[in-house]
Order: sequence, then C-alpha cells, then structure tokens
Amino acid sequence: MKRYRWPGNIRELENLTRRLAALYPQESVTAQLVDAELAVDASALEPGFPASANGGAGRVRDSEQGTTLASAVEQHLSELFRGHGDALPPPGLYHRVLREFEYPLISAALAATRGNQIKAAELLGLNRNTLRKKVRDLDIRLMRSPR
Repeated sequence: MKRYRWPGNIRELENLTRRLAALYPQESVTAQLVDAELAVDASALEPGFPASANGGAGRVRDSEQGTTLASAVEQHLSELFRGHGDALPPPGLYHRVLREFEYPLISAALAATRGNQIKAAELLGLNRNTLRKKVRDLDIRLMRSPR
C-alpha cells in the first residue's frame, strides 16, 4: 500500500476499503487481495485501459490532466457549495447536475457515432428508446451524417 501512488488521495483509500468489504466477505483481507485490487486501480490509469477485473469499466480519466471525472466533479461541487457560503444551493441539485452532465455526454456520443442513435445507445450502454427520450427531453440537436 505504501508503494501505491494514491492519485485519488484519501477518497481512493476509502473507496478501496469499501470495495474490499463488499467484494470479499471473509473475516480478514489478505495483502494479496489488497495488491490485486490496487493493481486493478493502477491499470485504470494506463491509456486505453481494459475493463477492471471486478466488472467495472475503470475510471474515466483526462489523459492530459491525469484527473478522474469523479475528482473533477467533486471539485466542481465543492466550489459550488463554497459559493453559497453558509446556505445550501437551491433544491433540485441532483437533477440539475445530471442534466448538465447528460447533455455533453450524449452529444459527444452522438457526434462520435455521426448521429447514429443505435450506435450511440450501445456506446453509452443505454436502450435505444431511452437514448431517444433523453435526446428529446434534453433538446439535443441531431446531426445526421450523409449516407
């Protein structure tokens, strides 16, 4: 554990602890299990990383900045809460954040697939009809590629 970089700092250690507790029901966790889980995390840092051994797809990373999407979102939300001082942000934060996140994600997937909704839905892991509803609800303009 001392040799691991811990790019996510204490939150990454907390996530590792929770993951170990959830995945391994035995009374004690061996050093080999910890090493295996840390190796999965380390492979997620590599460009073009494969899906992790525990079934997850790894972390979404900005290869230039080396930051995870989760840490960027967490930083943004921390700034949002700090900006409100002692008060809380207005109600409905969850849906506002999701809407703000979904729009560029779905737009990028549609752009990458040249407007092919079936391929974009597959890329996102969504049902085609779910994607179409989200496109409609978020008022995303579709760019269709010529055949």
